[in-house]
Amino acid sequence: MARRRRERSALGGRHELAQLIDGPFHVGALFIYLSDRFHLYRFILMTQHGAMTNAHDKKTPAFELSWCNDPSQAEAFAALFLQQLSPSYISHAELQEQRAIAMGEWRPDLPAIFETQLRETLALDPATAPARVAVARTVGALAGFALVSIDEARRAARSFATLDDLVVDARFQGMGLGGQLFDWVCAELQRLGIQSLFLESGIGNARAHDFFHARGCTTVSVTMLKELDGTVSQALDRRATP
Repeated sequence: MARRRRERSALGGRHELAQLIDGPFHVGALFIYLSDRFHLYRFILMTQHGAMTNAHDKKTPAFELSWCNDPSQAEAFAALFLQQLSPSYISHAELQEQRAIAMGEWRPDLPAIFETQLRETLALDPATAPARVAVARTVGALAGFALVSIDEARRAARSFATLDDLVVDARFQGMGLGGQLFDWVCAELQRLGIQSLFLESGIGNARAHDFFHARGCTTVSVTMLKELDGTVSQALDRRATP
């Protein structure tokens, strides 16, 4: 008795080869069958590749980068900043300004303080302002921004600016936008004659450290803190890595 064999098809079902195995064996029939299978597999692979390509295209939108001087955008920028907020973001700059009370603890009125800072900065002429906001948009939506301060005194041996904040909306993270925004700011500052860009990051913000190290930034100092009024600060004593 002839045996009936089955094979698993590319679509997950079972295809019977009874017409090839039961009864007389025909090489021509087998060739036609294999040829049909080849074209089916090729079609499936091409379809899957097209779907993956389309999915990839949808995940990498084009971003428009520019300086912004529209104070009405302050609320949207502040909201985006607050969405990405983390205690590890706090560094000595947040303590020296009005943003944080202590390491790991933001001020309760931070939303109002930060929005006011942004509104004042956005009201300045970006062509001459010492503080500027770079914005990234895609299809009209706010995707990220960077806050930059430029040294006006020019007493240092090399002209410099400071990257105060760089924020990317969670919806667009992992698409290279952070790198694009950082590179764009560097290019714009270089065009203005700025020779160096400084930035600082919370000691526990390892992800940010890796991001900036990967873009050519080097660790040039370690900032330390001693509270003189008996306040116990949150210690995160980690050595800086190059």
